[in-house]
Amino acid sequence: MLDMRRLGHAVALAEHRNFARAAASLHITQPALSRSIQALEDSMGVQLFDRSPRDVEPTAFGELVLRHARSLALSARDLDRELQLAKGLEIGTLNVGAGPWGAAAMVGVTVGKLSRQYPRLRTSVLVSPWMELPARIRSREVDLMVSDVSELQGQDDLDITPLRSHQAFVVCRPGHPLAQQDGVCAADLFRFPLAGPHLPQHATDTLLSHMPPAVREPAKGRELLTLTCDSSSVLKAILAHSDAISIMSIFMVMKELQAGELTMIRGLDLGLQGQFGVTRLRGRTLSAPAGAFVALLAAHDQSLFEMEQTMLATNTLTPADRM
Repeated sequence: MLDMRRLGHAVALAEHRNFARAAASLHITQPALSRSIQALEDSMGVQLFDRSPRDVEPTAFGELVLRHARSLALSARDLDRELQLAKGLEIGTLNVGAGPWGAAAMVGVTVGKLSRQYPRLRTSVLVSPWMELPARIRSREVDLMVSDVSELQGQDDLDITPLRSHQAFVVCRPGHPLAQQDGVCAADLFRFPLAGPHLPQHATDTLLSHMPPAVREPAKGRELLTLTCDSSSVLKAILAHSDAISIMSIFMVMKELQAGELTMIRGLDLGLQGQFGVTRLRGRTLSAPAGAFVALLAAHDQSLFEMEQTMLATNTLTPADRM
């Protein structure tokens, strides 16, 4: 019979590669951890770790056991969660991951409304680079993730609920040279620092397609951004105090546009859109709060889309359009 507690100790030791650090993370003494690992090895009849004065390394047997131990730990957590749902109990926590760019701007309002609906719900919002979020879902660190989903298609273990596409525009400070120029074309953009988050490949390819031929080839395989920042709030401050430009959806800068802190180049369409969505593990049952979060987010996203369309149609912002 496998001892799940001892398997957990082995996983912690493999992560920390040191008995003292692993014991501290487990809140047990180092001798207790040593005895637990030795007992696990004795019960299996194989050596799981090579010990040296400097560190600890899993053996080939250890890697095999650890792979299954991690899978068993995830299955045990899923079983406990499914049992609570089967009993008709609400899950007391909801962990949401959000990309730091457009998704983070959507999630705040939604979590606020969710908290009003479920005042005792313990909700955690993890803002993380979009490329790290799928691993956090697979490790059950987050239940749902909200992000640009264009790079997630085709991953069979993930279930994606798409939201609306949001057209993106060039944004800069009101006194920027581009804001004073008539007939701005895509080639003009590359005269100024380009700022933004770490870009998915499709966005990089689209930007490259707009580059003048003389600079397109040298730019391939290189970082296109002069200023890289995953925080939209920090980046908007950078734009307001520099000649940097960025490409953002209207809903992300609605307040700054209304206040006259930033402006957008309306006549230039780069064909870029933010395609956001909610992602979860396929086959994993949604808790009541998670289902409510998805519904509230979809409604909020629809209202953002309608405000954007109104702004584009009227070419102006009025107090009635305020968020």
